[in-house]
Amino acid sequence: MKQNTTIVAAITLPHHKVPGSGGAFMIEASTEEEQYTLMQDIAKALKADVVKLSNGIFILVG
Repeated sequence: MKQNTTIVAAITLPHHKVPGSGGAFMIEASTEEEQYTLMQDIAKALKADVVKLSNGIFILVG
């Protein structure tokens, strides 16, 4: 049985260019340390899985 996965949030830095987020919640952190902390806190709260893209953006999927 295939389970659908949805991007629920993305945590970016100011230099990331994200043209549109669709239905995902977008968060812009000011530093990489803040980005990492936000990712951990939000992933835990949403019980979401985390993927770090090659460009440094974290996406949370659930």
